[in-house]
Amino acid sequence: MTLTTPLSKLPYPQPTDIANLPLHLQSLAEGIDSRTILRYSTAADRDAAVTTPVAGMVAWLTTPGTLSYYTGSAWIALGAWNTYTPTWTATTTNPSIGDGTLTGRYAVVGKVCHFTTLVTFGAATTYGSGNYSFGLPVTAGALGGLPQFQGVAAVSVGRALISCQPGASTGATAYTIWGPASASSSTATQLGSGGVLGTAYVSGNVIRIGGTYEVA
Repeated sequence: MTLTTPLSKLPYPQPTDIANLPLHLQSLAEGIDSRTILRYSTAADRDAAVTTPVAGMVAWLTTPGTLSYYTGSAWIALGAWNTYTPTWTATTTNPSIGDGTLTGRYAVVGKVCHFTTLVTFGAATTYGSGNYSFGLPVTAGALGGLPQFQGVAAVSVGRALISCQPGASTGATAYTIWGPASASSSTATQLGSGGVLGTAYVSGNVIRIGGTYEVA
């Protein structure tokens, strides 16, 4: 009966197994294959070859020259900036970016994710109703005290510093935004469709956010 190594679960034969060296070598090679750093020309070549990836797999892509790993749900380039489209929701009626832009970038180094979000409202943007939340690029781990992300909201009457708070202490996938609801306010309140600094959002207004957190 073939046994496996205690750490990597690689197969090795027993004296009582059938003396079939090619078969035993094939089993060992297949066991090692998925545990090495895989090498492919592009992400498309990788995805075509690895049709059922498992969490922890690592692959080098010649183009664009990055090392990527599989989280269990997606391939992420290690240490390289990736693009993503953040979700944008509100507590009552969800907004829609319309002809504005909603973009994000992120980089994962070890268990740390750095991210930025840029929202530019357009003429056809609808603002929904209720408090806003924006999506994180990668699910957060145990955050230990809810780290604050920082940003700025630029409207017609000026710029407001805003802070952002993850939606949960563990496994957060989104964050809320907080800032001055009026120009004279010294207290941060949760922001949403009502705008900031006592002014409603209009086309051309911008929200920028950046932060760092631990991933799951």
